[in-house]
Amino acid sequence: MSKITLNKEQQEAVEYIDSPLLIVAGAGTGKTRVLTEKIAYLIESGKAKPEEILALTFTDKAAQEMQERVDARLTNGYMDLQISTFHGFAQRLLEHYGLDIGVPNQFKLYTQTESWLLIKQHIYDFELNYYRPLGNPARHIHSFIGHFSKCKDELISAKEYIDYATSLTEDADNQEDDYKVKTLEIAHAYQTYNKLLLDNNALDFGDLMFYSVKLLKERKNVRERVQKQYKYILVDEFQDVNYAQYEMVKYISEQSQLTVVGDDDQSIYAFRGASVSNIMRFSDEYNDAKQIVLTQNYRSGQAILDSSYTLIQQNNPDRLEAKLNINKQLSSSITDTATVEHMHYPTLDGEVEAVVGKIDDLLQTGTSADEIAILVRANAHAEPFIRGLETKGLPYEFLSAQGLYRQPIVIDVFSACKLVVTTNDSAAIYRMLRIPTAHISEEDIQKITSHAKKKSLSYFEVLKNINELHVEQNTKVFAAKLISTVAEMSKHDRIEKPTHSMYRFLESMGYLEYLTTEEQKGNAEVIGQIYQLRQFFEFIERYQTAVPDATMYHFVQYFSEILESGDEGVLYQPTDTPNSVNIMTIHASKGLEFEHVFVVNMVDDRFPSRRRGEPIEIPEQLVKEILPEGDAHYQEERRLCYVALTRAKKGLYLTSGTNYGGVRDKKPSRFLRELGFEVQQLTKKSKARIQSYTPNKHTAEFVYTLPKAFSFSQIKTYQTCPYKYKLSHILKIPSKGSASFSFGSTMHAALQKFYEAIKERNSATQVSLFNEPTAPQKSDGIDVPRLTELLEFYENCWIDDWYKSKKQKEGYYTKGKEILQAFYESHEGNWTIPVALESWFKIKVGDYFLHGRIDRVDQLEDGTLEILDYKTGKTKEKVIGEDKEQLLIYQIAATALPEYHHIGQTSKLTYYYLNDNVQASFIGSQKDIDSLMAKITKTIDGIHEGNFDPTPGKFVCSFCDFKEICEYRML
Repeated sequence: MSKITLNKEQQEAVEYIDSPLLIVAGAGTGKTRVLTEKIAYLIESGKAKPEEILALTFTDKAAQEMQERVDARLTNGYMDLQISTFHGFAQRLLEHYGLDIGVPNQFKLYTQTESWLLIKQHIYDFELNYYRPLGNPARHIHSFIGHFSKCKDELISAKEYIDYATSLTEDADNQEDDYKVKTLEIAHAYQTYNKLLLDNNALDFGDLMFYSVKLLKERKNVRERVQKQYKYILVDEFQDVNYAQYEMVKYISEQSQLTVVGDDDQSIYAFRGASVSNIMRFSDEYNDAKQIVLTQNYRSGQAILDSSYTLIQQNNPDRLEAKLNINKQLSSSITDTATVEHMHYPTLDGEVEAVVGKIDDLLQTGTSADEIAILVRANAHAEPFIRGLETKGLPYEFLSAQGLYRQPIVIDVFSACKLVVTTNDSAAIYRMLRIPTAHISEEDIQKITSHAKKKSLSYFEVLKNINELHVEQNTKVFAAKLISTVAEMSKHDRIEKPTHSMYRFLESMGYLEYLTTEEQKGNAEVIGQIYQLRQFFEFIERYQTAVPDATMYHFVQYFSEILESGDEGVLYQPTDTPNSVNIMTIHASKGLEFEHVFVVNMVDDRFPSRRRGEPIEIPEQLVKEILPEGDAHYQEERRLCYVALTRAKKGLYLTSGTNYGGVRDKKPSRFLRELGFEVQQLTKKSKARIQSYTPNKHTAEFVYTLPKAFSFSQIKTYQTCPYKYKLSHILKIPSKGSASFSFGSTMHAALQKFYEAIKERNSATQVSLFNEPTAPQKSDGIDVPRLTELLEFYENCWIDDWYKSKKQKEGYYTKGKEILQAFYESHEGNWTIPVALESWFKIKVGDYFLHGRIDRVDQLEDGTLEILDYKTGKTKEKVIGEDKEQLLIYQIAATALPEYHHIGQTSKLTYYYLNDNVQASFIGSQKDIDSLMAKITKTIDGIHEGNFDPTPGKFVCSFCDFKEICEYRML
């Protein structure tokens, strides 16, 4: 990809490396472009190796976007370029060095829900009086968790909190005494909570930053090692960093060139509106820092920018423009005229009808539905607009960040789980009668439920004796299938994990086959359900990792408590979306852009929202942030409005109404007045409702976003069967595992741990932070862990999954110990210290990337490199075909990446067959390499051409993970 043309300010920001740099980047001014180009500039100019660059941002989505842009920009591959979230970086730091401050380096990371469950389970370990209502002891748990999280963001320790509370003066004022009692109670609860986490070998997300800062502050050797690792550090969205994140950046960047990018006007997450404090603090502490302001906007028409600027100036003097005396007014590079309109209506229904009508007009005139967005202040405000679009027959997506556990397919699967625990759950049976593959008529459902009520039977009992009822034959067939499926799930529950039982249900009841069949028809709703099912399986797999001996009973109990906690489930949105109108909260729209944007419900108490204080406030004396002078609530709401306005490219439509169904009429938002709109308040309460429309023929065609980076296994899957690739790697349909895969993964992990221990014992310094290759250390006497330690690694790494029976599992387990004992004995007196372990790489193949992970790299006596890959399958005397191609990819990576060049050239590719303790080696010729690269390029081209036609065959289908659900199977 050729270099992107930059404007003067952008080019200066990219190339400036002489001192700390502050880039104030207004909305749509190309800040991600600048960061991407700066990373490329540093690498291509030779100023830094990829592993010497660290880019930090807030969300996985933002990190992924930056990663993809860097991939597209760089001409070669790389190994350890770190583009990470703050929490991801902190987690790796603690996993490597946590023991240095007494924090477990193999910890469980608790979500808010898991913290809620922990506190509820130990509620009587907390010395609570004021904050534990007798009728509902768990009432304040969410408030506690939110409060504790903010304390950690402010780096407030439990000791500091308790010391402050103890120092409060008691006097005759009862209110003051009450405040001291409450504050002490909270402070001690904070201490108890932190102890409970560590007792359970767990940290929460706040701990990641809190303990990382503690580590960097108290352990000079660790701090200096991390500082030495990175020559250049770039921080995105700097206006939203909290105090702890700021401190971490300060500690790791003492020897680095630090670049921070921010815009206070787009800060919508800062604590109490402290959006300017970090940037001002940066300017004070880095007084030699250069400032560059980006004001050339590449997104919106000038009318939209002018309106947005008029609004946000109301936040002065708490803005950088006033504080730093800079000009932040944006100038559009768009020549097309932009529209800014306000539309006011007597009722909410009238507002909805007008918005839907305007959207229909835009679609009729050729605007793509994907280029239209309805932005709401809260998820609850979306429902009327959803109904309006449905009535009109217009395609839409409600892009909510919450609600996974309320999705129909998740409720279906969980209902099946509950039947394993108890078949008397008639609500779960009723749900089963309505799954898409049941095909049971309403009349038959009525007969089943009525008979159960009349005879005082459970629905399950009625289904067991379904022949007693006069129902259709398909109802009888379904009942028999459901009963047998539940029996099978229950039979295997003690030896199978919950995901196995759920897969058994989905497969035997025809649910998976239904999903794949409907996906082939382009059913957008079902495609969405596939993504939801995948997310639910990922959630359960995380639970199974945390609770290795989990049964269905334990899972049902756990998930029921999660629902009780009020957690609705994170519902992340796929990049693959149908062409449809986007409905989302303004918070979710950050970083996005659309041709036409509707900001709706612009009335007081909706937008701006009603002021709500924190349930438990942090004492002002403990707050370390610099808080704003003005009204923090309205300033934050105004910034949120600014973000909403600047999402629009061509058309910006602000809508409001008078009657929203309450007793009192709504006043137009103060933001409308600040924008210069004179709103005549309408008092007549219209009875108008949305008319019943004849649905228009706007269809939501589903378009998949295809990957630009591939693993070798993905390439091989596509070559085997393109449709299997689609099911596995695009839709990611849950599939069965295998005993051989679980065993192979166990053996790989055990040997990795073992050789990591060898590296640590025989190196003057620890293994580097992110496993980049280090030069080998030659020694006649290598310090090697004992065999008992290797077997202990094996036991700790054992994956207790997908074995068909207890006997099979025990057989594999014993076999693994025997293999490792033979491996150990054969290496005695001939051990090596690897150059690299689990070495990740990414190399360029045309316009795409190929990535992978090499098990082990050794340096031979002549200085050349041997690449080794462990195999637990059948030993092969000669490496050919697919096996040969996998090692050839590793040879290509080692040849292409400069990180290996200073160590040596690759001279040997080896498969280590662990079963027989046999090695098979070769080295690829240039002809082999050229042939493989041509084959991979052709494969990737096929994927990006959207060719996913099945290629069934008896051999191919017999080994396919999806043979039971694929309509094209040939067995």
